[in-house]
Amino acid sequence: MPNRKDSIDFQRLIAEVAVRHNLLFKPDDAAFAIVTMNQLILDDAMERVHEGIRETIAGFNASYQKAEKRAGTVLAQEVRQSAEQMRQGLQNDIHIAGLKAREYVHLVNEAHRRPALIRWSAFGLMAGALLFGGGIWLGTLLH
Repeated sequence: MPNRKDSIDFQRLIAEVAVRHNLLFKPDDAAFAIVTMNQLILDDAMERVHEGIRETIAGFNASYQKAEKRAGTVLAQEVRQSAEQMRQGLQNDIHIAGLKAREYVHLVNEAHRRPALIRWSAFGLMAGALLFGGGIWLGTLLH
């Protein structure tokens, strides 16, 4: 602890007391011992207050770090949950898109299948008619 006697300007105090109260003190007067004692008591009290403030700040910092860690954990959990919900939403969208694509493919196949079915049926009927006619013609030739 620094020597407070060096920091107190006793000459200034003597002059101020003389002006205000019309009293003259000497530097070795007992009143200055009381001033010094009060200064030491005040310094001690201020040191205790400062220590209390330092402890409070340290506690606050620890609480802040715990809260920050907790907030980080909660935020990470929320991000994971949001990502999972987005993934599920995307999977549902992909599934729905797949179902719609299957439906479109089925409709396209049906659209192409009908003319092909008509063509093959017509071809089959013509081939059958030709075979039937050829059989009749061959039968008349051989008979």
